[in-house]
Amino acid sequence: MKCPKCGNELKEGMLFCEHCGEEIRIVQDFEPEMDMDMEAFSTENFSGETFSAEDYAAGTADSGEERISTEDSGAEPFLKKKGRSMKMRFLSLSIHRKIVTIIILLLLVFGTAGAAVAGIRHFSADYQYNKSLEYINKKEYVKACTYARRAVELDPYNVDYLVRLAGCSYAAGDEEGTISLCYTIIEMDNSNEAAYKRLISIYEKQKDYDYINELLLSCGNEQIVSQYPAYVAKPPEFSLKGGVYNETLSLKMLANTKGTIYYTMDGSEPDEKSLVYSSPVFLESGKYDIRAVFINAYGVESEEAQEHFYVDVTVPEAPVVTPEEGEYTRPALITVETQEDYTVYYTTDGTLPTADSIQYTGPFSMPVGVNTFRFICYSEAGAAGEETRVKYSLNLHASLSIEAARNKLLFELVNAGIIQNMGGSVKTGTGHNVYGYKYAVTVDDVDYYLYREYYEDDAGNRAGTGTDYVVSIMDGQCYKAVQAVKETSASGVQASRADASKALPDSEGSEGQGTDPGPWGTLKLQDINSGTNNPEE
Repeated sequence: MKCPKCGNELKEGMLFCEHCGEEIRIVQDFEPEMDMDMEAFSTENFSGETFSAEDYAAGTADSGEERISTEDSGAEPFLKKKGRSMKMRFLSLSIHRKIVTIIILLLLVFGTAGAAVAGIRHFSADYQYNKSLEYINKKEYVKACTYARRAVELDPYNVDYLVRLAGCSYAAGDEEGTISLCYTIIEMDNSNEAAYKRLISIYEKQKDYDYINELLLSCGNEQIVSQYPAYVAKPPEFSLKGGVYNETLSLKMLANTKGTIYYTMDGSEPDEKSLVYSSPVFLESGKYDIRAVFINAYGVESEEAQEHFYVDVTVPEAPVVTPEEGEYTRPALITVETQEDYTVYYTTDGTLPTADSIQYTGPFSMPVGVNTFRFICYSEAGAAGEETRVKYSLNLHASLSIEAARNKLLFELVNAGIIQNMGGSVKTGTGHNVYGYKYAVTVDDVDYYLYREYYEDDAGNRAGTGTDYVVSIMDGQCYKAVQAVKETSASGVQASRADASKALPDSEGSEGQGTDPGPWGTLKLQDINSGTNNPEE
């Protein structure tokens, strides 16, 4: 059978042409006599009354008042029955055909609408993006990847879509794909925190700390970099720029995080066998080619930092110290000689002196016992010279110890009314006096212990009163010690007088360290009762 419209050969039973879609109407073949009977067997009688198919089926369609007589038709009753049956079959077939047609049309309508909706969704990036989120919430990451990937295909320059796909890929276990996506995102948006976070998470798991360092060093967003300081290995920073200097330099090297700085001073390449930076490097006269690298806690090495320095300063000679080192039985003054414009620093604890050590300002008394001194000269440019080291042992062979002599002094001060008791209480104020041993001195060929008077308040704050006392190391005689002041008279002739109000200068050193200047030739002794001091003045 062929299509009446396009002539295409039809398959048996087809109701539509596959080629043009034309509906195929199938007409039942009837015998001539049955055809005639059906024409006479109209659904409308002569009176205009209409009968339904149900009426025919029930046999009530022939009950009208005016009907065609079987005698007039000349047909046999059998033919009437047969015609009626065929008519009913035809009507039933027609109704069935219409129902099938309606169903097919509905299917076509809904199918077309469904296909249209599916097509719209397939080409909607937002739909695919939202659908991926739906599957992410269900933790079905493979399906989520499918939708996220389709969204990226539709809009490949949308960073949000790429971030979603990277997240899905990471959750699905595709680390290589995630890495590739994250770098694509960073190329489009160098400040995308999500991409950096995802990459660092993967590299942390893989322990690829070098990749993390490179990634962060290439990041232009300091806010992101500051979140991962431990992974970054930046070159060390020098506190000074290279160049020519006429003074000694103190070069500091700074690292951006925890780790170790290795450096060389001769221009050789630094490595983990090189010098370890722990404190400022002092550059004295000479040429220096400083190269340094930093290695962080994860073993990542930074790029190299390098500076050239040329320092041209005069290095001081070692200071001359008198007396010579050795053992002594009587007090002696320690004196240091050096060139002008040089400053001498020294230590008493055996450490190497620096510009932060005790500064020598004049002769001072040798302390009792065994002591080692180290002296170094510094030029105005800050260049340090060679050191001088001396060791002294002072044993006075005294009848009184330092503590016994102190108690003797306290006893005499109580008797003189200067203090109220052996605890040093005074008449005015709530504090008390303290008498600290300073050093041993020789006055008029007699050896003494010298004690300095301090006033200490209830809070423990201590201040010198400007008064010194000496106690004989042999018989315990106590005196007030004052410094003679040189004056120039109107005639220009110098004269010396004992000024009871002028005591030896106070010292910043500890008790017994012998750090005060002590020109004994001008030291005068007074009777302890010659006057009292107000500790609050």
